[in-house]
Amino acid sequence: MPMVALVLGALMAGPAGAAFYVPPNPLPAQRDGAVVWVRRFQGGPALRSAAINYRLLYETLAADGKFTAVSGMLAIPHGAPPPGGWPIVSWAHGTTGNAPQCAPSRFAHNDREQLAMDAFVRRGYAVAQTDYEGNGTPGIHPYMVATPLARDLTDIVRAARIIDPQIGKKWIVMGHSEGGQAALDTAAYGQEWAPELDLVGAVAYAPATHMEGLVQGALLSDTPTGADGFLGLAIEGFSTVDPRFTLTRMLTPQALAIVPQLQEMCIDELAADSGWSRIVPRQIFRADADVQGFYDDVAANTDPEGFTITVPVLLLQGVSDQVIDPRVTIEVRNALCRKGTPVTFKAYPSAMHGSVLLQAASDAAAWVDQRFAGVPLRC
Repeated sequence: MPMVALVLGALMAGPAGAAFYVPPNPLPAQRDGAVVWVRRFQGGPALRSAAINYRLLYETLAADGKFTAVSGMLAIPHGAPPPGGWPIVSWAHGTTGNAPQCAPSRFAHNDREQLAMDAFVRRGYAVAQTDYEGNGTPGIHPYMVATPLARDLTDIVRAARIIDPQIGKKWIVMGHSEGGQAALDTAAYGQEWAPELDLVGAVAYAPATHMEGLVQGALLSDTPTGADGFLGLAIEGFSTVDPRFTLTRMLTPQALAIVPQLQEMCIDELAADSGWSRIVPRQIFRADADVQGFYDDVAANTDPEGFTITVPVLLLQGVSDQVIDPRVTIEVRNALCRKGTPVTFKAYPSAMHGSVLLQAASDAAAWVDQRFAGVPLRC
């Protein structure tokens, strides 16, 4: 009997449907990367080029110091693994929202990020996709908070190697937008947290970095915009990790009344027709709120210059991006390079925030191939 079948036989399959995302209490292992349960699946967000697709629930350490369950997916390539086992990509998705249906593993079909990851499965890489803490499973997603994101991305690799022992130790973290920031977070922390693994690089498409200026400018505006749902997610996310930041003390009654929508709607719905698309940003915080503390939290978690990154980094940025200012990503490149990080930057003149995934596909694939092959890289 194949080793994978033997291992899966020792793991709990978990319930079908939405019940799959409700973890047992207490969690069985209380250990980084432990598998709570796993099921094979087809259709929906499954990567079409994979030999096997799994949904999984795994354990990771939350910001409060307690273990929590996180959902995600794992795709295994066709064929036999190379010597050393399948190299694995840990993918960090862009902002989807905090309602349960917003988790990528619950999607009804592939989105553009899954289509991008499918190309890596075809190249012979296993692909793990975390939903992030609280984004799929019960709870609040600590949106833009560096350490929970990095733990989610690191521990799903540990879980993947339990599910399929043919997955090797070499891994790369990749992500887009929020996930691009998360990939840089993981580049800073992942090797320290998982020394038994070999993190060989990080790829960040249009990373959401230096967000403090953008957030501060948005909150001073008198004009509602479709982007204010992102503010809501950030405010709620940082309230989960900063004990100074209590929503009832920080937010106006008008803003408090629409906080539940963050648990009910995905990001497109929040932008199109919600309380967050209609609220005046200047009226979100109370006059006596410690708003500077919030700005400080955003800066500390989204400025990668404050991190020490020793693994190679690839930054991919659309020049026509209307969400992430290309000049900010260039600043990140320059700062990381000054600190000695082996960093490569590539810009795409016609690419926008989402289309950079397609336009950068061949460059990303070649760079990832070289990192897994051990080709050295300098700044």
